[in-house]
Amino acid sequence: MTERSTNGQPLLEVRRLKKYFPVRSGLFSRVSAWVKAVDDVSFMIQTGETFGLVGESGCGKTTVGRTILRLMEPTSGEAIFEGENIFQLDAKTLRTRRRRMQIVFQDPYSSLNPRMTVGSIIGEPLVVHGLAKGQELTERVYHLLQRVGLRPEHYSRYPHEFSGGQRQRIGIARALALNPKFIVCDEAVSALDVSIQAQIINLLKDLQEEYHLSYLFITHDLNLVEYLADHVAVMYLGKLAEVAPVEALFTEPKHPYTQALLSANPLPDPKATHERILLPGDVPTPLNPPSGCRFHTRCPRVMDHCRTTEPPLIHIGKPEDRHTVWCHLYEN
Repeated sequence: MTERSTNGQPLLEVRRLKKYFPVRSGLFSRVSAWVKAVDDVSFMIQTGETFGLVGESGCGKTTVGRTILRLMEPTSGEAIFEGENIFQLDAKTLRTRRRRMQIVFQDPYSSLNPRMTVGSIIGEPLVVHGLAKGQELTERVYHLLQRVGLRPEHYSRYPHEFSGGQRQRIGIARALALNPKFIVCDEAVSALDVSIQAQIINLLKDLQEEYHLSYLFITHDLNLVEYLADHVAVMYLGKLAEVAPVEALFTEPKHPYTQALLSANPLPDPKATHERILLPGDVPTPLNPPSGCRFHTRCPRVMDHCRTTEPPLIHIGKPEDRHTVWCHLYEN
């Protein structure tokens, strides 16, 4: 089993995170509206845990991951990593803290510089942070290549000489170079063939055991989340709908949106059947989200006050289970 936190303190705690993008119009490009991509999101990740973040395309999953790492600046909120608020760090301090926080991007083709060799790509973080040079740098890159399933002779090759799965292995090696504690996996296998996906997922699990890593695993594939994650958060239109242990989410989902999402997930047994929940209409725009509960325009169990009142945070079961839902159905 992966090493877990024993002091009760989470490795990462995200509090009321918001990220709005301005919409500019007119002659002077004044801000006329805001796209509420992430709107009041809170969750925590323990040491050694894989935390899944799922939802439909455009719900704000990727924005959450990149804002936590300050690849995008937040509109408001906090991200407490190892006791420090990442959002309050100056540029110099943030640079040193980034050794502990890395990311594996979705597209293994555009995330690697085509003009750099594989050795330069993987070794660049070590050079930038002044951690290795010369023969030591070369040996560390060789070790990282071997650890992710590549060979030392790949050191001097360029990204275009590799397949998609091999490129993603290079991206993982680059993320591991600084010996981080936390990695955001942003749809890290969605661009790969299914057989290659399985190899990369198993590699991520092995690396987690070896390096005691914590993952924020962003995906739309529920089967991957069920296999890989310990806890899961479900997002809808910039807000969280439900956060639960993975087993509880897949056996007893509470939020109507979670139930609909799981009902659309194909079962591996062709003889198995389950009731499909068909949601009416389309996902509203984050430029002008609905009042009250954002899911009320499509919810099969909508009530009158869902249309006007934002749902409160409801805790399900024991506090240590960290099962929460934002839904008026459970207020009583």
